[in-house]
Amino acid sequence: MGAAQRRVRWGIERRLEFIEFRLFWEGHVNRGDLMAAFGISINQASTDLNRYLGMAPGNMVYDKSARTYVRGDCFEPLFLKPDPASYLSQLRSISDGIVTQEETWIGQMPAFDTVPSPARGIDAGHLRTVLQAVHSRLAIEVEYQSLSSPAPRWRWIAPHAIAFDGFRWHARAWCFTDQCFKDFLLARILGIRDSRPSDADPGQDADWHTHITLEIGPHPGLSEAQKKVVALDYGMRDGKASISVRKALLYYTLKRLGLDTDPSTRSPADQQIVLLNREVLDGLA
Repeated sequence: MGAAQRRVRWGIERRLEFIEFRLFWEGHVNRGDLMAAFGISINQASTDLNRYLGMAPGNMVYDKSARTYVRGDCFEPLFLKPDPASYLSQLRSISDGIVTQEETWIGQMPAFDTVPSPARGIDAGHLRTVLQAVHSRLAIEVEYQSLSSPAPRWRWIAPHAIAFDGFRWHARAWCFTDQCFKDFLLARILGIRDSRPSDADPGQDADWHTHITLEIGPHPGLSEAQKKVVALDYGMRDGKASISVRKALLYYTLKRLGLDTDPSTRSPADQQIVLLNREVLDGLA
């Protein structure tokens, strides 16, 4: 009974959070919004709105002409921590076809678009097998096309994690052929034909378990006003921001941030940021 009550309370809190989401981002919410989002009755929707109004009377007022609740002048969220990254990620997910608008809490879509990325041809069955190998500590025999080899080769690998480099998904795995931990692009796995228990120890993947902190700051060649806006753009404090990254993903991180080359080869306006603690890269393989 206690678990059931907790589920009920969680459902109510989600709906109250939804009310705040719509009030904060769109400025209004009504019974129909709740009914469409949660499949509840009109009576339940009214109850939820009245419950919220009782808990935060200054957060919304009823607009009789529009027949909807609108955000109050003294709005202060109780259940929701407004997060721009979360809102914008929902827009990106809609653009990428991962979810539909109905699967998000966004009621009014702004006019928007995203820079398209090439679709990665990851086979669903191959991904499932890789995930099973991760969960069950299995080695799998894969046909893999490396760009260092003119033709695909069959090899045994023992995946223990997957990772996203900002553009592509990789399997982090022990390679029985090369006798080391390395990355395998999921889209380049062309076939899987066998599996077996693995004695490869993921704890021995030092690059995966080692974290390096990168400190970035505005390019010194920028004006003071430009430095301030770059600092704001990257969430910097006191002229720098810290980024913790696994050593195994360091190459991809530096490349994505444009820190993999000498910053003097690009104009300050193009480079924008520099690595302040470049000494952390010394001696890294």
